[in-house]
Amino acid sequence: MKPNLYKVIIFIFLLGGCSSFKKMLTEQGNQNEAVHNAIIDFLNSESTLLKQNNVFSIDIENIGDTVIGISVFGDVNKLVPTSKNKIGTSQPGFPTKYIEQSGKLFYWYDSRSQITSELINVLSQYKHIDSLNVNGFVGIPSHTLDESKKSTDYYFCKCDLRKYKKVHTSIAMGYYKPPELECGCK
Repeated sequence: MKPNLYKVIIFIFLLGGCSSFKKMLTEQGNQNEAVHNAIIDFLNSESTLLKQNNVFSIDIENIGDTVIGISVFGDVNKLVPTSKNKIGTSQPGFPTKYIEQSGKLFYWYDSRSQITSELINVLSQYKHIDSLNVNGFVGIPSHTLDESKKSTDYYFCKCDLRKYKKVHTSIAMGYYKPPELECGCK
């Protein structure tokens, strides 16, 4: 009888642990709040992918009128700023936002934000920035591409960011059929 009681207690504990992080999710907001929700879920449910990297790149896609797609991908390649990527600027392809949590760095590009010295300092701290830009000449650093590496793609309802589905895949978002969501957005 006692082993069954232990199983029930463990099940309740695991169920409670899962629901506790779900209470931290934001219901309303824009793509940055969707990114925050994705990071909360990722930190609490993706232990295998978390162990593989300390730095994660985030890509954002609008999927129709009702869904925001967020892809979280462990990134081993250093960012290489060009002569256009200066503090106070914003260029697609170079991050402008970041969150550092639980010893992990998550970064993404937001066109409404600019590169800050804090961002550059954090990227340097994680040894994730490499500047080969010398006197206007930009060198080509080595780049690793592992097409078998998995990402976690999140699909959030724009009208309620607590409604989402996620997909574990090695295929880039936009190159497979996304899951269907019943958003009920008006």
